Amino acid sequence: MRLFRSLLLSFLLMSWCWSGVIAQPEAIRKIAAETSGADLKKNLYALASDKMEGRMMASHGDTLASLLVADVYKKNQLQAPYDGGRNYFQAITAYRKKLVKAEFSIAGKAYPQFDGWGSARNDEADLKGIPVVFGGYGISDSAYDELSGVDIRGKAVLILITPPSNSELLGRMGRSNRNIVFARLIKKGAAAVLYCDPNFKETGERIRKRSFLPVYIEPGNKGRAAAPPIIPLSEERVNELLSPENTTIKELEASINKSGQPHFIACKNRVTVEIHFEQVEVHAPNVIGILPGTDTTAGCVIISAHHDHDGRNGDVIYYGAVDNASGTVAILEVSRLMHLAVTKGLRPKRTIVFASFTGEERGELGSGYYAEHPVYPMQKTWGIINIDMMGRVDTFYSGRRADSSYAYILVEDSLNRGFRTALYNANESSVHLKLDTYYEQPQYKQRRLTGSDQYPFYLKGVPFVRIDCGFCQDYHQPTDTPDKINYELLSKQTELAFLTLWNMANN
Repeated sequence: MRLFRSLLLSFLLMSWCWSGVIAQPEAIRKIAAETSGADLKKNLYALASDKMEGRMMASHGDTLASLLVADVYKKNQLQAPYDGGRNYFQAITAYRKKLVKAEFSIAGKAYPQFDGWGSARNDEADLKGIPVVFGGYGISDSAYDELSGVDIRGKAVLILITPPSNSELLGRMGRSNRNIVFARLIKKGAAAVLYCDPNFKETGERIRKRSFLPVYIEPGNKGRAAAPPIIPLSEERVNELLSPENTTIKELEASINKSGQPHFIACKNRVTVEIHFEQVEVHAPNVIGILPGTDTTAGCVIISAHHDHDGRNGDVIYYGAVDNASGTVAILEVSRLMHLAVTKGLRPKRTIVFASFTGEERGELGSGYYAEHPVYPMQKTWGIINIDMMGRVDTFYSGRRADSSYAYILVEDSLNRGFRTALYNANESSVHLKLDTYYEQPQYKQRRLTGSDQYPFYLKGVPFVRIDCGFCQDYHQPTDTPDKINYELLSKQTELAFLTLWNMANN
């Protein structure tokens, strides 16, 4: 009888592995059910407090947040990977751009930034007295090219960005959004792209309000030549630029839409664009903890979130409760649940790396740095689950959709490691959230893919799962405070993350 039971157990275990079906042991489901809303709330209120001052990367608040994360790692007996096992902190190096000059001139008349022009991309520029050409909508196809035969190298190209009222022109634009048009013009040699922004007042005010945020050189771009600037202009500035042509931008727009034909102009006025920065080296902490697996040859799985946010602007604090104190406290709670599992004799097969990144808001600087300086090589990194914003109902669900017990997902598993199955089986075995694939649609996927800490790993070929709640109405506002978090929903989403991680670490 004992032999029969042993053979039956072995058969069931082998069947589970061979089938590729990921099922959690009952004991793991029970541990998942112990997800503590109280712990999540306690840690979230601490991270999104006045004391943390919005956790701007390389600030005092960022340091305080990293210390809180490290304390929880230590409490849950994660191993410290640095300084001989004594330190959880990976100090990243980044280069902040300090603006020293921003000026735009038309025919020698200079305007400071936000006076009818703006530089949302914060590009370096030193363009003095360059010629300007007007290129309509910047449309380019085999039958209709608004700059056909025109040499735009070394020139500023002025274009319209409002959708044409002419249906044929609108059809020719097709799926070419403004960024595609900008990239095409730069590829053809444009020294700068100027565009008439009909909503410049709102755009300029938005840029101005965000101007307190430091700008950093993107990883790998230090020492590279500056990209051509892309500059929005108010209608007033554009008309001033066009004044020697005795026309206005509205008249040109109407003419193009009426005729359906290109309307190229070599403008008489020239422009100067001067945007200069100094570089300041700064250091800030990633917080990395390790839970060793039972099979050292099986690689590792990373669970990540970013603890930084936008800091403060004078007396106004950007608390960043949902973005991303929520994700940070979720991985802290997952570390507690994993420690509880280990104490019960349930250790995952693969090593788990807990990564709380800094600098996501400044261009995924922390995750990008880790991807270049990992604890385990990228070839040994089986996958990553990234959590960025949870516990709020976004603007789509709020008042529009009946089911607010949901999570948005994005799964990129080109190596067929079963991550979608890992996610869906985790959900079906416990929390039964609606897994919304809205952001997996091609037209939305790119922003989701590039917009958080999974992206540097994706560029290294590492498959990933991303879980989030979408963009709530307080996104990147001072009103993103911890009292607005739905802690029951956050608990469910955290439970989903824990079980998905368990599956990824064991399949």
